[in-house]
Amino acid sequence: MSKSKKKTRGNIFITYFILFASIFLVTFAVLGTSLIFMVNSYSINAKTELLQENTESIAENISQTLIVNNMNADYSQEKAMICESLAVVSNCIDSDVYVCDNAGNIILCKEQIGNKPFYTGYMVCEEHSQFKMDDKIIQSVLENGTAISSAIINNESCYIVGTAIKAHDSIIGSVFAVVESGTTDLVESVIKMFIFVAIICLSVGFLMIWLLTKKMVTPLQQMSTAAKRFAVGDFSYRVNIQGNDELADLGIAFNDMADALDKLESSRRSFVANVSHELKTPMTSIAGFIDGILDGTIPKDKQDYYLKIVSGEVRRLSRLVVAMLNMSKMESGDFEMKPKNYNISDQIIHILLTFEQNIDKKHIEIRGLDSMQPHRVHADTDMIYQVVYNLFDNAVKFTNEGGYIAVNVTEGTEFVQVSIKNSGEGIKSQELAHLFERFYKVDKSRSLDASGAGLGLYIVKMMVEMHGGRIWAKSDSQSEAEFIFTLPRAK
Repeated sequence: MSKSKKKTRGNIFITYFILFASIFLVTFAVLGTSLIFMVNSYSINAKTELLQENTESIAENISQTLIVNNMNADYSQEKAMICESLAVVSNCIDSDVYVCDNAGNIILCKEQIGNKPFYTGYMVCEEHSQFKMDDKIIQSVLENGTAISSAIINNESCYIVGTAIKAHDSIIGSVFAVVESGTTDLVESVIKMFIFVAIICLSVGFLMIWLLTKKMVTPLQQMSTAAKRFAVGDFSYRVNIQGNDELADLGIAFNDMADALDKLESSRRSFVANVSHELKTPMTSIAGFIDGILDGTIPKDKQDYYLKIVSGEVRRLSRLVVAMLNMSKMESGDFEMKPKNYNISDQIIHILLTFEQNIDKKHIEIRGLDSMQPHRVHADTDMIYQVVYNLFDNAVKFTNEGGYIAVNVTEGTEFVQVSIKNSGEGIKSQELAHLFERFYKVDKSRSLDASGAGLGLYIVKMMVEMHGGRIWAKSDSQSEAEFIFTLPRAK
């Protein structure tokens, strides 16, 4: 039975840490290699120049002392002095300096100084006597007067600098200085210093990389945790915001989204509760009254009265369903507008006439109609009819007995502004900001009529904003409230 392969889950923190650390290490390695190469090159050039200067000096001194016939390993006082010079220079520049004839044989070296054979034997030690300089290097000295090369001497890699010894415009021999090609003291010091500094820098760098990576990944991990909790309906979790960078902006945006989701979930629950109540109450009333009529509990002379109540409850259900359908269409963008130019003042007066009975019943005074002038707007008449009707409906409901409703229409350069103000209990300042939210219902102390589901003002706001206008509420005192909206002027 084959087993399904499970994809290994990556860890973004480890991935980013390894990535940054690798970049850091590669950068240090490249910089270190370049630095060591440059210092080594500088050290070699400086050493080569030093060897060349000293070999030239020795060659000039020998050319003034020896002649062709003396270019051999036999002892002489002059050669002894030259060997002493070779010893001094060798010690000063930390190299092996010796003299060769034109055949490449070493004839003078520093090793025999102080030994008895020095006075009776040759001017070269046994070790140097067995060594012969490479023919290519000798040829380079004979042709160019100098040679700088590298070679293997006694199984060690060495740098060799040679200078020709001239006498009467002819080359009678050459002086060679040999030094090991390993790292110099300067290069070794630079390497040690670089390693010490690199360890400190890498330690600090890895710590900073760890902190930076942790800072980058922590908000993402919190967002992942929050998303999982959001998926099960828990919108209480928030991302901890630190700093003022792009990640902080992302965290703020994520928290704003969480607030919106939390608010939407609360609204949804409130809406479900409100709609359930709004549907249950009239349906219970309708069913009770109809059952009473059918089983004879309600006498015939009372049936018309209760049928009117049933008719009102049915209309109430119809209004609720229509409001929900309109809200759904507007939110989805399927609500079709048919704007045109018309006089909104006539529309306001016509809508007020539909509330005549309720206005007379509460002895409400209507202000502003006698001075109202014609004002033309460019809008959908049916939508604005619903806006004005809803605002007047609220005004009539909440106006106190014997109070007033003031209507004022003014015209600006681009918009027409409509104001509907009513006396009665004002709106609390903390509620003004939420009046036009979906499913929001004003505090029950103001809700003289509790038959709404909190959709009316939300739909009014959507309709006004679809026309490019805006709507807001004011309540400057505890005895009045005012709703104001704007619409574009007629084109």
